[in-house]
Amino acid sequence: MLKLKLIVCFLAFYSPVMGQNNAAEIFGKAADQLLTENLELSLEIKEITSNGKSKDKQYNVLIGKLGEVEKTKTVIQHPDKLKGITIVITSYPDEPGLIEIFTPANGKIRKMKATSKNMDLVNSGVSISNYTSKDRNQLSFDFKGNEEFEGKSCYKLQVNDVLDLENGETEYLIEENTYRILKIIAYDKDGTEKSITTYSDFQAIGQLKGKIQPMFMVNKDLKKAKHNEIKVLKIKARPDLKEENFSIEPVIN
Repeated sequence: MLKLKLIVCFLAFYSPVMGQNNAAEIFGKAADQLLTENLELSLEIKEITSNGKSKDKQYNVLIGKLGEVEKTKTVIQHPDKLKGITIVITSYPDEPGLIEIFTPANGKIRKMKATSKNMDLVNSGVSISNYTSKDRNQLSFDFKGNEEFEGKSCYKLQVNDVLDLENGETEYLIEENTYRILKIIAYDKDGTEKSITTYSDFQAIGQLKGKIQPMFMVNKDLKKAKHNEIKVLKIKARPDLKEENFSIEPVIN
């Protein structure tokens, strides 16, 4: 009986520690399935406000990593009155990023620093999470047990960016059998939920072995009481991306 009690106590202590050590591995398996850089996307987004009103938008997006610099170029395709508006976001490893917004109506380019506030203004909630493409050495992981989501058993992870604690923590639900990210909850630094995003309709990406993409996403902005329903119309790898692909132009070809 004493031996049994000792085994139970050991397992009660060791299991959480083992889980915490495996949290980074679970996250890695989930993130490595995704194509998070050097790709081209075509997206359809329905923005729905708290009163039920909705707007339909369509975007073409390029995401690339050029050395240590990360770039995203978004060109609005619909509605027609906004067509051609282009947003280029440049992220540097050791200095503030840059947001450039081209407005074809006046031919001008507006530039601003990529602060959290400015990023919120231009972000459409289309990314599965910027954490999946970050250097994992700057992330901390904590295993929070298991949780069921839509009938699927999931690992529950808490992820923090140790270099950007102002943005708060992020919680992931990752399906046990497939390591697909099914749900992400983002928190403010005070622990209040600020957004919930769910992912579904996972499909393989062309000829890229082991790579998948959730083709449907729902992003709920709890602060602004609105949500986006996002459909991926097209996705393909673009290993050929160069600096000139991210130049400001009215239209992506």
